[in-house]
Amino acid sequence: MLHSCKRGVEASGGIVAEYLADGIVAHFGVPIAYKDAADRAVQAAKHIVRKAGEIRGADYRLSVRVGVATGLVVAEFDGTNSKITGASGVLAARLQASADSGSIYISDLTRRLLRRETEVRFVGNMSLKGFSKPEPVWCLDLEDTKRMGGDGFPFFGRDAELSRLALAWEAVLQTGRASPLCILSGRPGIGKSRILREHGLRCPAEQKSIVLQAAERQSNTALYPVVEWLKLDDRVSLGTDDADYLRALCQPETAVGLHLREAPGAIRQGTFDALSASFLRIAQAGPIQIVIEDLQWLDHSTLQLIARLLTDLDDCPIQWLASARPEFMDGPGELQSAVLTIGELSAVECHEAVVNCCGEGVTSALAEEIVGKSEGVPLFLEHLLRELNEGRISGHETVPETLVGALVAWIDSTGPARRVAQCASVVGRYFDETMLAQVSGLSHQDLNSDIERLCKAEIFRRENTSALSFRHDLIRDAAYSTLLRKRRESLHKRVAWVHTQSNPHVGDKVMAEIAYHHEAAGDHSLAADYRHKIGRYTTALGAFDEGESQLRHAVNLLALAARNGLDVEHQQANLLVDLAANLMQTRGFTDQDVLGTYVKSLSHLEKINRVDGDSLSIFWGIFTYQVLIGHTRDAAMTVSRMEAVLHRLPERERLAEHTLSVLGTRNGIQFYSGQFHAQLATLDKIKTHYELELHAPLAAKYGMDLLATAHAFSPHSAAITGQFSRARDLVIEADAHQSVLDIPLMLPFIDIWGGVALSYLGDFDLALARMERGIALADRQGAAFWSATGRMWQAIAEFEATGNPFSQSKMEQALALQKLMGVGIGIPYWSAKLAAACAMNGDDRRAQECINEALTGSPGTSEGVWRAERQRLVGFVHERAGRLDKAIHFYRLAAQTAGKQSAILWEMRARRAISHLAPHDELNRLRLTMLSDAIAQINARESPVAVSAMV
Repeated sequence: MLHSCKRGVEASGGIVAEYLADGIVAHFGVPIAYKDAADRAVQAAKHIVRKAGEIRGADYRLSVRVGVATGLVVAEFDGTNSKITGASGVLAARLQASADSGSIYISDLTRRLLRRETEVRFVGNMSLKGFSKPEPVWCLDLEDTKRMGGDGFPFFGRDAELSRLALAWEAVLQTGRASPLCILSGRPGIGKSRILREHGLRCPAEQKSIVLQAAERQSNTALYPVVEWLKLDDRVSLGTDDADYLRALCQPETAVGLHLREAPGAIRQGTFDALSASFLRIAQAGPIQIVIEDLQWLDHSTLQLIARLLTDLDDCPIQWLASARPEFMDGPGELQSAVLTIGELSAVECHEAVVNCCGEGVTSALAEEIVGKSEGVPLFLEHLLRELNEGRISGHETVPETLVGALVAWIDSTGPARRVAQCASVVGRYFDETMLAQVSGLSHQDLNSDIERLCKAEIFRRENTSALSFRHDLIRDAAYSTLLRKRRESLHKRVAWVHTQSNPHVGDKVMAEIAYHHEAAGDHSLAADYRHKIGRYTTALGAFDEGESQLRHAVNLLALAARNGLDVEHQQANLLVDLAANLMQTRGFTDQDVLGTYVKSLSHLEKINRVDGDSLSIFWGIFTYQVLIGHTRDAAMTVSRMEAVLHRLPERERLAEHTLSVLGTRNGIQFYSGQFHAQLATLDKIKTHYELELHAPLAAKYGMDLLATAHAFSPHSAAITGQFSRARDLVIEADAHQSVLDIPLMLPFIDIWGGVALSYLGDFDLALARMERGIALADRQGAAFWSATGRMWQAIAEFEATGNPFSQSKMEQALALQKLMGVGIGIPYWSAKLAAACAMNGDDRRAQECINEALTGSPGTSEGVWRAERQRLVGFVHERAGRLDKAIHFYRLAAQTAGKQSAILWEMRARRAISHLAPHDELNRLRLTMLSDAIAQINARESPVAVSAMV
C-alpha cells in the first residue's frame, strides 16, 4: 500500500517526505511552487483513498483517512529529501487525525485554491490541538462531480475532445513512442487550456508535466518559454559537459564568457544540443506530457527547437500537446502536427451547464436567454452563470449583450478593488503582490483587501503565496480597456521604473518588459534603447531572427521619436551598425541590405557631423562588402576615407583600435591590388599596435579579429613573392595567434586561407587537410560564406594536386554557389582555373566561355592579386587547343604583370611555360635564371629540390 501511495503522490508532482508507522507525509510545491498545488494534493489524496478501498480480505477492508492543508512554510530540499517548517504541516496532521475513516479533510485555504470543480461539504469550525481558534474544515467528495464547488467552476462538455486526447495517451503508454503534436486551436475564451488541464487530471502521467508557456510580450525573446521552465525544473542538470549553454540562457554573466569563446552559430547549435539532451534525459525517466501553451506567441527559436525535439524524441513516451489561436494555423507550418479544432459548446451542453450549476430554479426563458447570449463560449457562459447564482441576473433584460461588456461589468462590480485590477492589467497577465504594491501606491492593508475581493470574484487567481494572475487574458484586456490614456501611460512608466529598480542585472526577458512599458508610455527613445540591447544580446546567442526583429522594432521606435522632435541620429547610427552585423550573419557579407544598412548608419552620423573614431567600424563593414563583391576600386576609396577620418581625430581621441581598423583595411586592399610587399609591411605595423586583451574582444564588433585577418593574407603574399620559408612561418604564426585568441569564429577563415597558401608551395596533403577542417567548422557554425569559399579552394587544390578530370564538376558547382551568394572577388581567378580544368578534359568550348569571364572580371573589380595567374591560365587554355601564338602572348603578358607586382612565383610559372613553347628565347631564359637565383637566396634554408617543387 505504501508503494501505491508513493506512486499516487509522485504522479501528481508531489514528494513523499516521510514514512510513518502507519502512513506517509507528502509535500506539494517543493521545490517548485505549482499553480495548481492544491488540485495536485487533492488528486493524490483521492488516489490513495480509492486504492485503499480496493484492498479487501475475507473479514476486513483497508481504509485510510487524509488531511490536506495549504500555507506558507520554510522548505528545505537537498535534491531528494524535503523538510518544512510552518503551521500548515501541523494543520494537515490534525485534519488527518480528525477525519472519518475513508474521508479527506481539507483546510479552508486549500478549498479556496482548488482550481477544478470539486464537491465539498462543510464539516464545521473544529478546535484542533495547537491552534488558538477553531479552524473551518471541509470534507471532500470522493466522486467527480459537475456541480459548482468551492470557488471553482464546473467542467462540462468536451467529451469527444477528451476522449481523443485519452486515446492518444493510451497509445503512448502502450507503444513507448511519442505521439504527434496535437494542437488545440480555437478563439480566446473557448476553453483550450481548460481542456488540456482537465486531460492532465484525468490521465495523469508518471512524471509532472513540462509546460512551456509563451507570452505575447516575449514573442521575440529567444527561447523565452524554455528559459522560464528551466528556472523551475530541478530535473535539468547543470553539471553536464554542455551545461554552459543552459546556464547562459539564464545567467547573462555566463553568456558573456560564452560569446567571447564561440561564434553565435556555434552557441546556437550547442544550446539546441544541450536542450535536446536535457529533454531526452527527462523523457527516458518515464511517460510524460509536454504542453506548449499559446503557440501564436512562440518565438522563432522555440518553434525551431520544438520541431527538432519532435524528431529527436520520437522514440520516447511523450504526449505532445499545445494550444493556439486560429491565427497561428494560418501561418507557415514549421511543426508537423494534428489540429484539434475547439468550437463553441452546443446548445444542449450549455443547457446542461445551466441546470448543473443553477439547479431547476431558473426559468426556461431565462436559460434560453443566457445560452443564446453566451454564443457557446465557455468563458462567457461561466460568467453569466456566476452572475445568475449571485443574483445579479434576474431576467432577460439584465443579461449582458457581449462578453466584453460582461467582463467590464464584472470588474466594476468589485467597487474600489477595480483600481487594483486596472494596475495589474498594465503589469500583465501574471504579477505579484510586491509589484502591485509599488505600482498602485496603496497601503498593505488596502491592497490585500482589494486582492482578496478580486480573488473571491474570480477575476484574480492566486498562483502561489505571492504570485497572482488574471484568470484569462480576456479579463485582463477588459480591465485594461477601462483605463483612460493619461492614467494608462502613467502606470506604464511606473511599471518600467519598478522593473528597472528591482532588476539591476536585467536579462532579455526583463528588458523586453521594460521596453514594452516605455513604448506603451510613449517613451520611444528609451524603448528603442532596450530593444537594441535585447537585439544585440539575442544575436550573440545565435538567435538571429529574434535579434533582427528586436533591432528593426528599435529602428521603428527611433523613427517615431525623431518625428516627435527628439535628436536620435547618433542612437540610430549605432543601432543600424548592430542590425548590419546581424544581417551579415544571416544573409552573408555580400547581401545588398547589409551594405544599405551600413550606409544608412553612416548617413545619420554625417547629418550631425559625428563621423569620428566610432564610425570606423561602419567603414569596415562597407569595405568588407565592397571587397567581397569585387569592387576593389570602391574599397580603396573607402580606405582613403577611413585614413582621412583617422588623421582628423585629435590625438587624445585616437585609440589603437582606430589605427588598427584603418591598417586592417589598408592591408586588405594592398593584398587584393597585388601590393604584396606593402601588405607584409602593413602586417608588421598592425603587430606593433595590437594588444590581445584590449583588442581581441573587438572581433564581435568588426566580425573578425583585426590581427588574424592580416595574418590570413600574409602567407599568400610571402609565397607569391617567392618567400617560401617565410610563408610557412606565417602560417604557423597565424595558427599560434588563433590558439591564444581562442575565437572559433576565426578558425574556418584561418584554416582555409592557410591551406590555400600551403597549396602554392605544393604541400597539398596538409593544404587539403586544413581546408577540410575549416569547411567542417564553418558548417558547424553556420558560416555559409566560409563553407562555400572553402569548397571552392578545395576543388582547385584537388585539381592542382592530381589533375583529376572529375575536379571540373566540383569546381563548376562551387563557382555557381559563389555567384549565387553574390561574391565577386575571386570569380575571375576561379573561372580561369575552371577553364584550365575544362581544357585538360578537351572541352575547349566551355574553356573559352570561362576564360572570357576570367579576362572580363566582375563589374567594377580591379583585383590584382591573381591577375598574372589568370593571364597564365588563359595561355594554358590556348596551348591545349593548339593556338600557340595566342598562348605565348598570354604567357608573356602574365610574366610582365607578375614582374610589376614582384610576384616571383607567378612570373616563374609563366616563364617556365614560355621556355617550353619558345626554348630559343634567350631573354626569357636569362630572366628565368635570375628568378631561380633570387628564390634560392630568399629561401637559403630550403633545399633546391624543395624550391623546385614549390615553383
